Amino acid sequence: MKNLSLLKIIVFYLSLGCIALLVGHGLINWTSIVLKYETLLNSHILLDLILMVIGALILFFTIRFYQKNQEATELNYQRLFNSSPLPIYVVAKSNFKILSVNAAMTKLYGYTLDEFSEMTTLDIRPEQEHQRIRDLMDHCRETDLDSEVWLHRKKNGECFYVKITFHRVPLLKDGAYLVMVLDIDKSIKDEKKINDLLHLYEMVNHATNDVIWDYDFVSDQVKWMQGYNETYGYSKDSSHDIFRAMEKIHPDDRLSVMESFQKILTDKQKYFFAEYRYMCADGSFKYIRDRGYAIFDQCGEPVRMIGAMQDIDKQKKYEQQLLSQNEQLKEIAWLNSHQVRRPLSNILALISLIKDSPVNQDVLELINFLAISSKELDDAVIMINKQTMEGKAPQLS
Repeated sequence: MKNLSLLKIIVFYLSLGCIALLVGHGLINWTSIVLKYETLLNSHILLDLILMVIGALILFFTIRFYQKNQEATELNYQRLFNSSPLPIYVVAKSNFKILSVNAAMTKLYGYTLDEFSEMTTLDIRPEQEHQRIRDLMDHCRETDLDSEVWLHRKKNGECFYVKITFHRVPLLKDGAYLVMVLDIDKSIKDEKKINDLLHLYEMVNHATNDVIWDYDFVSDQVKWMQGYNETYGYSKDSSHDIFRAMEKIHPDDRLSVMESFQKILTDKQKYFFAEYRYMCADGSFKYIRDRGYAIFDQCGEPVRMIGAMQDIDKQKKYEQQLLSQNEQLKEIAWLNSHQVRRPLSNILALISLIKDSPVNQDVLELINFLAISSKELDDAVIMINKQTMEGKAPQLS
């Protein structure tokens, strides 16, 4: 661009000189007819002087105009450099010295302008990155370099990830690069956290047999994560569920689950919880504990829900077995208590009759002991029967 501007100035000045020479030649031819030789010579010298002055003035103002354009361009570039929200610095190719930095650079790295002026690009990198930047500078050609991810270091010693782009600065004698820095530390670390969480999820999934699902309210489609096919026996190419229809939920449980799900739409509840029987590929049913969390848009409408289905089939069947056994024990206890109390009641009645009959003192004392023991046995049977019906363990003293 600069070479083109200089060429325009040269062409303009040569064109102007040619025009001046042609005009001067015409005037000389005209004056040679009407004037004497000395007068012609003086006129020629004067005309040359005038043309030289005019040419010098034109050249001066042209160069001055060009200089002002250059100064304005440099000022604009300097303003863009300093006001850029991206950190930018200029580094010398030969010795890695930092030649200039902008305000965003000082803000990100924590160094002042004076400190940067005494530093090299190695000083803003951890030691393990030094050889990498040396190799890049040694093998790079006179072109811009592709963007790459680097590890940089701040003044406080904190290391962070950046993506930098090198742009060659051709006007500097020893060669230099303008380097634009993009702080991607948060995105890199967030990606690492996501990968760690996914790895943790895989471990938890294998340990708990939970099946994670992702439901889209707009399309009414649910996406099953890893473990669904293995847990419920469906093939990978099986058709997707229509979630709101809940066709695979046991008919006896379906209505209550649909009512719980409807509260998310009507009452804007964030949490979903239900226990129900879910149909497997072979037609059998498994007991499921299902939890979900709804995500709402800016208008307060649900757009997505993430949940986890926990297989509690063994637990539920064990609970049902315990309840069944408990009912059987209650029935047995009730029968036993009545079977025991019938002869016991007879004994108590006979004791009462014996007491009313004339007997000696020793026999009467024995009968009293028998009456007390029978009464204690009757109280124990009543207590066992009562606590068995209430589902408590009998407390015998």
